[in-house]
Amino acid sequence: MSRLAVLINPRSGSVPADAESQLRHALEELGESAEFQLLDQEDICQPIDECYDTRPDAVIVWSGDGTVACALERAGADGPPILPLPGGTMNLFHKQIHGDALDWRECLEKSLKQGQQIDVPAGCAGDRRFYVAAMAGKLTDLAGPREALRGGRVFEAVERLAGADVLDFTHAMQFKMKDAQGAEASGVATAAAIFVGTQRDSEFEFAFINPDNTLELASAGIGALISDWREANGVTTLKAPRIRLEDSKGYDLRLTLDGEPARLKSGTEFHRIAKAGRAISAGYE
Repeated sequence: MSRLAVLINPRSGSVPADAESQLRHALEELGESAEFQLLDQEDICQPIDECYDTRPDAVIVWSGDGTVACALERAGADGPPILPLPGGTMNLFHKQIHGDALDWRECLEKSLKQGQQIDVPAGCAGDRRFYVAAMAGKLTDLAGPREALRGGRVFEAVERLAGADVLDFTHAMQFKMKDAQGAEASGVATAAAIFVGTQRDSEFEFAFINPDNTLELASAGIGALISDWREANGVTTLKAPRIRLEDSKGYDLRLTLDGEPARLKSGTEFHRIAKAGRAISAGYE
């Protein structure tokens, strides 16, 4: 790489305190140098834009999913490719790009030595983009308790869960979709997730639950706290390139887009973009 830039978010879940010095040393060992920028303020958009203004050939982003999503959106479809290093709590985007091997040094070395440049798909919720998943419904409020639980703060997780209305199974959404063959499907969901998938996919994976009682919803909620939402009890999955969600009472949809809270109008349509950005993959199968 002739011109590398580095963006580090020191507030991400697993970025070490000495991330800059570790990464500088690792790059030196690989015969590379780079311009570094710490994203240590509330506004991360401006320093990301300033980084792109220098026209780097590629940008290493050491952070969690949310910061990578911001970096991809600011770069656009034809901007510099992103080399994501896992530094968050869940690192779902990094798994999509690199596979399950998520040691940051291994990702860095293999990406720079034998990496593949790939297109990065995205989902659009109205005019908002997401690169991993959109979660819809009151179970989206599990994000706070989940982070507390993963950080070992069990009592905080219980308190935050008790103070939320995530287990209200009487408030639902209607979904409508059409698959790649034109077959239509519709139904009711108390909570749902829309997964973008990888560059090899052409459709969303839509996972939803419509429980009969609070116990079933609680079981799914516990599953979402400790593992992949799609593996939780009672969850059904479908595939479609376009999905519409309507709140049963006409309220705004309660969402998270790559973990970031959002409120969008009932009736929002979700569609998929095959190339929304570019990334450098370590080449894992």
